Amino acid sequence: MSQPESFDEAPPAKRRRMDMESTITRSDIWHNDGSVVLQAERKQFRVHWGVLCLHSAFFRDLQGLPQPPTDQSSVEGCPVVELHDSSTDVKYLLKALYDPLLFSKESLHFALIAAIVRPGRKYDFKNLLAAAVQRLTHENPTSLEKYESSYHIANNQIIYSPKQIHDGGCLTFDTITLAWENNLFAILPCAYFRAVFFYDQETILDGIPRDNGLPATLSAQDQRLCILGSKRIVQAQWELERLWNWLSSDDGCTGNEGCTVWKSTVFRRLVKTQAPLAPFSLPRNLKMCIACATKHAEIVLEARKKLWDQLPVFFDLPPWAELKNDS
Repeated sequence: MSQPESFDEAPPAKRRRMDMESTITRSDIWHNDGSVVLQAERKQFRVHWGVLCLHSAFFRDLQGLPQPPTDQSSVEGCPVVELHDSSTDVKYLLKALYDPLLFSKESLHFALIAAIVRPGRKYDFKNLLAAAVQRLTHENPTSLEKYESSYHIANNQIIYSPKQIHDGGCLTFDTITLAWENNLFAILPCAYFRAVFFYDQETILDGIPRDNGLPATLSAQDQRLCILGSKRIVQAQWELERLWNWLSSDDGCTGNEGCTVWKSTVFRRLVKTQAPLAPFSLPRNLKMCIACATKHAEIVLEARKKLWDQLPVFFDLPPWAELKNDS
């Protein structure tokens, strides 16, 4: 049997509200001459309307709205604008706004880039968003030439060292997640390819451990796309008839033994690493004849360009020409 409604419970609820209000804290971003207080997750940031409006169409429009009655929350005479974002994201975004030299740094942490992208899109901070997306695009280019320049080869191993963003080893997975959340579709093909090239299937499914013990994981959809994409790349690689025919023949070769060894080396690496987009450096002790060297440069580059052009489709994405970043 239901109990009759009681109004005696009201005072404790009121006290709970007061207790919650008392937990609001000030962040280290607190300008005494600020004119507006932003609040996110019970943390407040005192900043300037002028700075926000200079960079954000959203805040320009917000400031122009008629002011509500006097019962609006305020702190030291400043209106409080509550944001439904993480306080960490707001903190990083404001640090970027107030530090004009931030983007002059060679490399920025992924957490800062992500914090600029998320509220940057939401509140229309166009210039900041463009600067953050530019760094993501630099690490995940849309052209084969720029992709090639993003790594180097040492001891026959392909080494990718991010130059403009650092993330403690989880950059690729975190980039894929951020891209889907914020419609940054143009960076996805390269990010997916890096995932399937540098990580085995077990890591794709289980994630990459972070320093705090929590793994960087991909969504079930992204895991599926990585696994299917990897298989499709292998299949497409075997369909490069001109490349395989040349590697298995000696047509046009002047008989230099180095040519045969070199072709065998390329053949084995393609089969073993399934890395058709990766270049192969010629061992110093091998010399190819002019005919084979010329043909090698032509055919291998042709094959890599063909696969790069198909890269988005391998991961169920539209062709390159249709992929855009919503920034």
